[in-house]
Amino acid sequence: MKCGQCSLENPKHSKFCRRCGSSLKVLLRCAQCGCENPEDSIFCIECGEKLSESQKSVKGTQRKCKNCGQFNELDALFCVGCGEEMTRVPKENIQRRSTAPSYKTIALVVGLVFLLGFVIKLGINLSKQARTSNLPVSYAPPTTSPTSLAEVDEAKVRAVAKNFKCACGGCGELPLETCNCDMPKGAVEEKNFIREKLAEGFTVEQVIDLLEKRYGHRV
Repeated sequence: MKCGQCSLENPKHSKFCRRCGSSLKVLLRCAQCGCENPEDSIFCIECGEKLSESQKSVKGTQRKCKNCGQFNELDALFCVGCGEEMTRVPKENIQRRSTAPSYKTIALVVGLVFLLGFVIKLGINLSKQARTSNLPVSYAPPTTSPTSLAEVDEAKVRAVAKNFKCACGGCGELPLETCNCDMPKGAVEEKNFIREKLAEGFTVEQVIDLLEKRYGHRV
């Protein structure tokens, strides 16, 4: 059916032009009995068939009018059944919908954030434990079996003691190696500390550092 306003060729059952919306003033043919009906008819005047039900949509080639339910061509600007302007989804909405992040992506990002927070917290806790330990991590007791105090090499005791003065404060800071005072923090106490650490398996260099941290007075 050719539109008298814009000369566009429309489907035979069209009442309005799909380009300009002008009324085509055509008769509706009933799909059941073939009778032609006035354009505003809802039911066939011959057999009573509902005229709107005789129009079927071909999937992917037509779209339905939201006002009257009439199926129209995809490129129709106006409905051929009621003349209502056919609404179209803006391209901006289509692009926004296609570029929006998926739920899987959001869940992955959230999971990575929680994992990163857990790793940072674990590192902070380990750092605190290392700082609050009585002994530095590098001076942790060795895994070898400790020896008795009687088996400690006195040469190693003297090797440690010669680096210090007596820390008792009452003997005039005599060399720890030769001093024998039994005062608190005196030579006897310090040398016993040296023997204990050597018996536990610490090296001479490690015992020197431990003795300095505990008593001081290193030469």
